[in-house]
This record gives sequence, C-alpha cells and structure tokens, in this order.
Amino acid sequence: MEQAHLKTLLQRYLDNNLSPQGLKELIVHLQQDTQHDTLLQVVQQALASGAYAAPADAAQKDTIFRNILQKAAEQEAATALQPVKRRTSLWRAAVAAMVIVLAGVAAYFAAGHRWTSHAPALTHQDVLPGANKAVLILADGRRITLDSAARGTLAQQGNVTISQTDNGQLDYNGTNANGKAVVYNTVTTPRGGQFRITLPDGTKVWLNAASSLHFPAAFPAGERSVEVTGEVYFEVAPRATAPFTVTARGTTVTVLGTRFNVNAYTDEASVNTTLLEGSVKVAHQGRSVMLKPGGQAQAKENIRVLDNVDTEALMAWKNGRFSCNDIPLENIMRQISRWYDIQVVFKDRITDTYSIEISRDVPLSKLLRFLELSGGVHFEVNEKTIIVKK
Repeated sequence: MEQAHLKTLLQRYLDNNLSPQGLKELIVHLQQDTQHDTLLQVVQQALASGAYAAPADAAQKDTIFRNILQKAAEQEAATALQPVKRRTSLWRAAVAAMVIVLAGVAAYFAAGHRWTSHAPALTHQDVLPGANKAVLILADGRRITLDSAARGTLAQQGNVTISQTDNGQLDYNGTNANGKAVVYNTVTTPRGGQFRITLPDGTKVWLNAASSLHFPAAFPAGERSVEVTGEVYFEVAPRATAPFTVTARGTTVTVLGTRFNVNAYTDEASVNTTLLEGSVKVAHQGRSVMLKPGGQAQAKENIRVLDNVDTEALMAWKNGRFSCNDIPLENIMRQISRWYDIQVVFKDRITDTYSIEISRDVPLSKLLRFLELSGGVHFEVNEKTIIVKK
C-alpha cells in the first residue's frame, strides 16, 4: 500500500468517514510486517502536523509518539529470537497503541464527535458504561438505593449519622456508645456500578462493579473489621490502637494505615491483594506474608508474592480507565463484562494477548472497536451478550 493511500485511510478513519470496506483494508495492512516503516512515517507526520485537531500541543504529541516508538523498539529487541508470530503480535500491540493515540486524541476526546457504521455489529442500541450506583442495606433490613437517593441525611443508627454528599459518596459520622450493640451495614454495587464510601473511622473505600462491603455502622473500641466481595480499594485511616482487618474469600489482610487493593471476584483464580503504600500482612490457610509497596499477594491454595507489579494499571478502574498491557483477552473480557453488565461467550479460542488504554466512560462499541483494531478478534453484540470470534 502506498504511503499516500494509507494516510488517506487513517485520515478518513479519524474523520469518522471510513467505509466498512476501507476499515477492513486498513486493519489488514496494519497487521502486515511490510507496512511497519510506512506506518511509522505516516503516524509521525500525522502527529507533527496540524491536520488532526487535538487538545494536546505539538510537544505533547511528540513525546507520546517517541514513547510509543521506544516501547515498540524494546519489544522487537526483546523478542528477536522468538517465533515470528509472537513478534508480530507484539508489533500489533504497538500499532494499536499508535492508532489509539490518534483516534483517542484527535477523534474520541473531541467534544461531540460521533462514531458510526464501522463499530462492532450491534443488534440494538449500544451498551452504555457503568455509573455510580449502589444499594445500602441497613441492619434492620431497610434498603436505600444510593444512585437515586436525595442528598443529605439518609438514616440515623444510634449515634451514627449516614449521609450522601453532594459528590455522591456515602459518609458515616459518629461513634459507638459504650454498651451499645454493634450493628452492621452492607453496601453492594451491581454489575455496571461503582461507589465510594467513607467509614466511621475516616477510612476511604472504593467499590468496583459487582462488589460489596460489610462493616459496622460504628467501630467498637480497639477493633476495625470489614468483609468484602468483588474488588475494593482502601485508604485506611491510621489508628495504632486498632488494626484494620479485611476478610475476603478466606484471606485476611491486616493493616494499621495504608493504601491497598483487594480483588476477590469469584471468577478470578485467586484473591489478589496489591499494596500501594505502607505495609500489610496477608494471611491465608495458616500461612502469612508481609507485603511491601508495589507487591501483590495471590492467595489460592498457597500464597504467591509478586514484586513490582504494575500498580497504575491495576488501579486504573478506580481512576475511571481500563488499562491492560499484554493481557490475555479472557482476563480483559471479564472486566468488560462486569462494567457493562453483559455476558461474554467465546466461540473461538484466542490465545493472543492485548493492550488497551481507554476511559471506562465510553460506550461498549467503541471499546470493542479498539480491541478489533489490534487484530485477531471480532465481536458480535446481541442485546446483552458479546460473542467473541477469531
């Protein structure tokens, strides 16, 4: 393919003007090794030119492009002795990153820009992303829907006032009076929901989709214990006289004051505790380990500790993004399934790994389109089911 034609296809893609046949042609040529040099030249010219309207200035564009090129070069060098198929897969990830930068900066983030006919096939209306929504279950069984509840005081439990703030988060204020029985509340998020809560001790908690937090309305003296399901991130308020304990699927995490994430979804192979700051002790089936920042404990039959994990990617969900780097497609689709509240069916076995960096606010069709541009996969969406094919 001549450079001029490739640039034309890219321009039409960014202008949301590319026909389905043109998109297929572009994808095919992006996957071919013979187009590497041409693609690099085209993308470099596109980023350096003013033809693509974008909020990033020229220096930012140049930095983004150089970082992508450096990563691609490192991947090629690291895999020089591996089979060609693997090298092509790695290059495809770099190509996808370039296209995502162009499409994300120049097309998607431009206010009001619309995407049309070349998205993955949908039988009906597009599937929208999740949002801030949850249900608060009080000790007496009352249920309060938090996404539609009025702001201000929601309930009173003894000396504790439960309120929803203007930014939508849940706040507990008060202490447990001496002699008063401890009562427990539960916050649960549905598939396609997330929520933030501040506990009575000042600890801040973020719940991912399809997760729950079971906790005392007021912590008794010398003790702070909660139970979780799904994925929950904690910023624990320091209190030397009262350790903070999290229980999830037979795993116990104990801290004094720190920042950490617990992933305990039942469809994941292990309970993963990832430490961002401070230190934690993770116990499982009679064994325990201490984590340092950047470490992750994977509890299954035993506890496996990984050092220097990619905490930025792991915490992307809390910051409103999907961030996956060279991850199996099945792992990525489990995240997508929970956030968009859809079912995923693999019709073909796909062993390639994928990389994606995108906002969690995008409709489902846009996210799937980015994955399709990486090559090797096609999606069909029927109502609330995604069918994954080669």
